[in-house]
Amino acid sequence: MNNLESENTRHSKLTFITFSSYDFATSFVGAAQFIFLFFYYEAVIGLNAWLISISLVLAFIWDAVNNPLIGFLTDRKTKLTKKWGKRFPWILIGMAPWCFFVFLIYLPPNVNPNTTEGAWILSGWLAITLSLADTFESMIYVNHAHLRADKFRSESERRTLAAYTTPISIVSRVLGLLIPPIIVAINVGKQGFIFMAFMIAIIGFIACLLFIPGAREDELMINRYDSAEAKQMGFIEALKKSIMLRSFVVFIIGYTAYVLAIEMLTMNVIYIGIFILRSDASITTYILAFFLLGAIVSVPFWVKLAKKIDDNKKIMTIGGISLSVALIPLTFFQTIYDLVIFTFILGFTMGCWWALFFPVIQTNVIDDFMVKTKNDQKGVLIGLTTFISRLTATLTVLIFALVHDLTGFVPGHDTYESLAGAVKDINLVLWGIRLLMGIIPMCIVLVATIIFWKYYPLSQDIVKKNKAQLKELGF
Repeated sequence: MNNLESENTRHSKLTFITFSSYDFATSFVGAAQFIFLFFYYEAVIGLNAWLISISLVLAFIWDAVNNPLIGFLTDRKTKLTKKWGKRFPWILIGMAPWCFFVFLIYLPPNVNPNTTEGAWILSGWLAITLSLADTFESMIYVNHAHLRADKFRSESERRTLAAYTTPISIVSRVLGLLIPPIIVAINVGKQGFIFMAFMIAIIGFIACLLFIPGAREDELMINRYDSAEAKQMGFIEALKKSIMLRSFVVFIIGYTAYVLAIEMLTMNVIYIGIFILRSDASITTYILAFFLLGAIVSVPFWVKLAKKIDDNKKIMTIGGISLSVALIPLTFFQTIYDLVIFTFILGFTMGCWWALFFPVIQTNVIDDFMVKTKNDQKGVLIGLTTFISRLTATLTVLIFALVHDLTGFVPGHDTYESLAGAVKDINLVLWGIRLLMGIIPMCIVLVATIIFWKYYPLSQDIVKKNKAQLKELGF
């Protein structure tokens, strides 16, 4: 990894590694919750699906509003800034409560879900605990994103960071999909899920503790906060300037496409395993393992290519087109053997987004915002990114529901034989599942890539000019 590090960086290898620990925590906990939350409340607790949906939508709405607000509030200097920094205290505050409420989500009151009172109690519990977990996680996420831009300021440092965070994020996401089913199997029924939630919270908290050394702000960063004398913008003003920033709008379009693609693939892989391959849920382990392998081995390739080309816009366009092409065969595979080959290739192309989109593109957009506004208030920008991700999560579910409804998928059947006996046209249902795996996300990614290629304004010259102006502004 030494060849990836900037000769001029003041950060040690340990700083890069520990800073990346949060990527493990958020990716692992997020993936683990994503695959089981709805199933747990519907199939295990017995809560009505519509009430679960209402709870999730309320939590998503709260989180969408909460993130820009937290970003705005944590941009302000406090009495602790001089000694502890501007970001570090908020990160410490968020760690333990976040993990605690992640566990509490799976520990609802023991009430009867078939009564009106019991159903609303459970629905309220889900909405409130999920909202609280998201609130405290936002304290960490927003300030982590700030630190990534403030701590690693050169292109070389950001690409070096990407070489650490990308494999860690990929591995943690896949582990978050693979480990929970194993933990659940240790105990039967509700207790298995409670034990799973406890282990997820513990693993997430340990990763947060490892993040602490990398999250510390050194004297140089703290002095930089003191030297920044720009007048603070109001929340609405900062929100308007964010939305009007062209680089941010294009970034958000690309980000939305990425989230939609990855969530569709994650949600759909179990349908592929059971209904297309006619196997059981364990086959998803092999599919995801090849995806993981492809993504991990691709990281050095994409980082090296990015340094060689030295044009972020061009390399992301190449990555977007590659990802679009790689998605197509996932609709038309015939056996598990060609599927895992296609999945490996998909992981390889997805590695470009994981390696460069957030560590490099997002931080350059943040720099652009600071230069354009002459203000070191990045919180609203970062909060808006999370706001969009929550809306995208809702859109993913709606696309799934629409495709399943149009193709005649009947809920309540967990084997191919059972589903085939319940639907009018099993082939139409299977084609809907296949389209969700490849062609539909391909169209979304391709459109976003074309928009990025045509409208992304930050050439390498502009990136360098922005960095020079940031130094002049004292940021």
